[in-house]
Amino acid sequence: MSVRRKNAIFTEPVLVADVEYRTWTDGGKLRRPSLKGIRERADGVQIFDLSAG
Repeated sequence: MSVRRKNAIFTEPVLVADVEYRTWTDGGKLRRPSLKGIRERADGVQIFDLSAG
């Protein structure tokens, strides 16, 4: 996603959400998502962009 806005400030992720889910719907949404917690991002942790697929 390309965002171009005047005076926009982009930052690196600091927090990571741990989410568990059953499956994907045909519309590309998570089925029965459940937030397991929010934690600080550790160095080297992989972050998945679900909107990229």
